[in-house]
Amino acid sequence: MKQNADIIRSNSPITYSYATVRLTRSRIEKGLIAVPTALAKWFPDHNTNIQIYLDDSSVSQSKRYSSYNSTTKECRIGGVRQWFEENDLISGDEVVIQFVDAEQSIYRLIPEKRFLAATQRLQTAFDNSPDEQEASERLARLSEWTNTESTKVNLNEYRRLIAGPPAVERSLTTRKTGRHRESTPPSLRTLLGQLYRGHCQVCDFWFLKKDRKPYFEIHHLDAAQGHHPKNLIVVCGNCHNQFEHADVMPEFNEEQWLTRVHFNRALHQVYQIALTAEMPSFSKELFI
Repeated sequence: MKQNADIIRSNSPITYSYATVRLTRSRIEKGLIAVPTALAKWFPDHNTNIQIYLDDSSVSQSKRYSSYNSTTKECRIGGVRQWFEENDLISGDEVVIQFVDAEQSIYRLIPEKRFLAATQRLQTAFDNSPDEQEASERLARLSEWTNTESTKVNLNEYRRLIAGPPAVERSLTTRKTGRHRESTPPSLRTLLGQLYRGHCQVCDFWFLKKDRKPYFEIHHLDAAQGHHPKNLIVVCGNCHNQFEHADVMPEFNEEQWLTRVHFNRALHQVYQIALTAEMPSFSKELFI
């Protein structure tokens, strides 16, 4: 844990960074939130009304804001007594503050416990998406809820899955023509599609289908293993067939990512976004 006079930083319990303020009894009794001076730059420099989304509401409410330059000498959001009561908030509880649009003075307030629980529910729902359309919609919901750009959400969720359990044996299903391995879950296929935009990780070939969506296939490096990201690779049809039928010699790094592959002794570099994209640590900032 790292701290200074205004901020206490710690590791975030989720794959998203967020900021909180701690409530005190006196502020709860007055029905207001005191905004620390370290956050004042994201709020108006004068007394005014600001728009606040409470919890997961899609309808904002106008709340009175007092700036540090006012007679109170404190940044305050007023008119939240009822919200405190509805959420059973007490002294010591923390509230997540999101800057939805600081230029337009639009913000969101969420009790930290509710924010964490809701984020984890959304992640579980994404993991269990029945199809790719639903998976895309649930990624968009995660982006909205965590106030995070969609491209970062894709990387955050990919990183979460990378940190998950190692690959397990894939289930077998039966077709009229015989047995085959279960396909990649819609959630992971959607993530890979958005991260690589349909580009083959081996040869970089790609094209758009008639519906204007990129075509790609997913190859399991070990057919008997599960759907862990390290066991999956986005490929074009040609490279997929080479993985299946050519003389293949893969090369892995120390973290077990495929980095190079030989097809009939011809060497190809393998692009792994997890090894090239910036993967920042996730932090919680408590402003005091």
